[in-house]
Amino acid sequence: MLKSFKIRQLAIIVLLALLVFLTLVPILFMILSSLKSNAQILGNFWALPSPARWSNYIDAFHSIWRYVVNTVYYAVSGSLAVILLSALSGYLFAKKSFPGKNVLFLMMLAMMMIPSVLTLIPSYVLYKNMGLTNTPWAIIISSAAGGQVFGTFLCRTYMAGLPGELFEAARMDGASEARVFAQIVLPLSLPILATLFIMQSVGVYNDYIWPLLTIQDSSLQVISVGLTIFTKQFGITDMGPQFAAYAISSIPLLLIFTFGMKYYIQGMTQGALKL
Repeated sequence: MLKSFKIRQLAIIVLLALLVFLTLVPILFMILSSLKSNAQILGNFWALPSPARWSNYIDAFHSIWRYVVNTVYYAVSGSLAVILLSALSGYLFAKKSFPGKNVLFLMMLAMMMIPSVLTLIPSYVLYKNMGLTNTPWAIIISSAAGGQVFGTFLCRTYMAGLPGELFEAARMDGASEARVFAQIVLPLSLPILATLFIMQSVGVYNDYIWPLLTIQDSSLQVISVGLTIFTKQFGITDMGPQFAAYAISSIPLLLIFTFGMKYYIQGMTQGALKL
């Protein structure tokens, strides 16, 4: 019986290791190719770079650093706005009573059922009439507005599980609602807020269609669109810098997950997706 259990465990480990390896193969291929010349890539793309062309990263960095900085700025600004608005609305829906609260919450959840592609053209016309196209506000405001619905759902579900006795004790001690929210609600909700920040940042960082429609100035463009411009600039004649640009553009997301994974897991496991 024990031997059979160990065999099953070993089979599971081998299967998981195989899946992890298959997941990492494209990343490994990208890193190896970023250090090669075209002749090395087309000749034997699995071989190690000999010699390694670190100049590919220098060329790529000089071409895409502006796109990376723009995208990080948009992602952080939009995500912070989503966190603030979602935390406020989630706290109201979770701990406050007012007429029509449940109906309003259900109507807000119904907005999640509408595909974003259906509102793409009306949103563009709205932002165009407001004079926000080709400005950073087109990305920041749209990300804040688009992520607030799901963020409110997460925050409301998480905050509903917070003990109400803490809030009552604070009010009895003379704390205002603003102080209760800032010193009790926000610290206790840090895991779900970090989860929301990561999800929203990744969404803004990977968005392609909306920045392509609303941003025409190359100096304001995001990395997802900037990579296509970079690819057209170098063409198919030099693939090493292209792979180096892909590797550089992934660094901010790796940093976000590296420093926020602890809170992300806590937020997902402590009631983030409970109904």
